[in-house]
Amino acid sequence: MKRITGLLLATLFTASSTFAQTKYFNSGKTGDNSDNIESPFSFKIGYNISNVIVSPEPMNLVNAKNSLHAGVVFNNIQLANKIKFQPELLYSMQGFKIGGIGNVGLHYISLPALVKLEMGSNASLLLGPQISYLANARIGLGNDLFSVSYDGLFQKWDISGVAGLEYKVNNKVSLGGRYLLGLTNINKNFDLGQNSSFNDYFSLKNSTAQFYLTLSL
Repeated sequence: MKRITGLLLATLFTASSTFAQTKYFNSGKTGDNSDNIESPFSFKIGYNISNVIVSPEPMNLVNAKNSLHAGVVFNNIQLANKIKFQPELLYSMQGFKIGGIGNVGLHYISLPALVKLEMGSNASLLLGPQISYLANARIGLGNDLFSVSYDGLFQKWDISGVAGLEYKVNNKVSLGGRYLLGLTNINKNFDLGQNSSFNDYFSLKNSTAQFYLTLSL
């Protein structure tokens, strides 16, 4: 897992360096219109509708919660005609509600590594994996009322599959939506003895819809 994280961080660093150099050289070309040069990165802010997929289903006791995410997008590394690579670095507040009373907040640092397929002049399809590190977990009442920091019940790492659509309003602004499906059980695994563990009987997987705006400065 540490090797995967290091690779993704190296990719983000390489992406930012490559775009910075590309923008510098392109801006020096004779007759080039700098207003049409896309920024090497954008700032992103968005809205989360987060939940978990529970197995076995506990009689609809688990409900979605609303929260936010924000971070940096490294723009459009060209892989081929109409195919680009878009890594991101995000802080994402996720989690779920329990019976309308309890509240679990999962605060992740996330690294999506997405392939961007252009479907027209402004619309794109995004697909790829996302690896997330649980920076903090909070358990409390209501909307984080009287919540306390406690991550002893959850795994530190989560891997998700991502699919979404993005619409480019102009060179500065884009709007998008995506769905994140957790591929790993986020329960902390506890030994129950007799060669069995907690995760043999119960699993939680993240399920999050995101709607966002990106802005290039």
